[in-house]
Amino acid sequence: MSIFDKNDVFYFPEKITYSFDYQEKHFWRCRYTSANSKSLHYKILLPLAVRPIIIEPTSVDGLDGVNIIGSYQTIPEYQSSFMEVNVVYEHIKNDIDASDWLDKILSLLGEKIINRKDNYSVSGKYSDVLTSNEFDSDKIISRIRVFKNYDFEHKGANLIMVKASCPHKNYESLAESFLHCIKFFTLINDSKWHLAEELKSINLDIPSDYSFFYPNSWQYTERYNNEKMSYFYLSQKGAEKISGDISGYFLCDNAVINKEMICDLIVIKLKDDKYSVINEFSLNEERNIFNKNISELWSGTFSVSNEHNRNGELVVSAGRIENAWFYFIGISANRTSSFMSWAVVKRTMDIIINSLNNYDLSYEDNFYGQK
Repeated sequence: MSIFDKNDVFYFPEKITYSFDYQEKHFWRCRYTSANSKSLHYKILLPLAVRPIIIEPTSVDGLDGVNIIGSYQTIPEYQSSFMEVNVVYEHIKNDIDASDWLDKILSLLGEKIINRKDNYSVSGKYSDVLTSNEFDSDKIISRIRVFKNYDFEHKGANLIMVKASCPHKNYESLAESFLHCIKFFTLINDSKWHLAEELKSINLDIPSDYSFFYPNSWQYTERYNNEKMSYFYLSQKGAEKISGDISGYFLCDNAVINKEMICDLIVIKLKDDKYSVINEFSLNEERNIFNKNISELWSGTFSVSNEHNRNGELVVSAGRIENAWFYFIGISANRTSSFMSWAVVKRTMDIIINSLNNYDLSYEDNFYGQK
């Protein structure tokens, strides 16, 4: 039985109200440079009573590949309300959404999300969440934010989670201090390239003009290209490739077609590839489209199995750009059996769609906008 009341409401501040004078008197800026990788060096704003207890990378029990690089706690002599701040990271080689990684970590830690704000950029989705958990029969509230930074020394990227926690009874008085900790966390060597991989580009002029980017870890194959349709195939390459593939179709400008016909074409494709047929195949309209060149976008996620009864996940996107239809089909392992396969395919689909004919797109961005 949960020790949380279902009617509990928790303050989730998004704006700083403390004056600069108050901040100078009650906070200090910690500069962390103990990690071997310069891309992990950071600065963080902490209450004066909160001091370092761990500064060397330390593995996290039960989370393979995840390490604490900084842990800070309220020290007794200050007689302040107890809080703890942890900075943890995981190194990845293939680009994924930082928020997908955060959701996986929170699930493994048993954290329940009670409030969240998602921020979108060219490098993916970044989440700011409030969570609840239980520890030794006590209620614990945490404010958590996630970041991603390219690692120039080791290639790939580091996914970084900043987590401020305290007992339930202390949270209301510490809520804005939590916001300071996560909002004023900055990477000393921010690469401005918040992806794990370099990107390649494809340019097509048949059946119409199309261009897009995709991550370097994928192999592009053009299956056919004529005046009515262009069909390409992406698969992972290299010795450490992740299972998954993406098929993409571009239709000619004057094709008389609609969303329902696109769905029928996708079902035919699944049958041809000997995947289980989905009884109710329907796509949901995307209201917030990152790529403003796309006038209409529909998407859906479905569980499927192949002729060998291997279960997987199907990610489908269909839309219109400059009066021409396109659709992409991504197939991966399901999220529970292989998180990386699922996350890599999903993120690659996002990169393709966000960059499609988006000639003004810049991949240098800031986290959460300007602080």
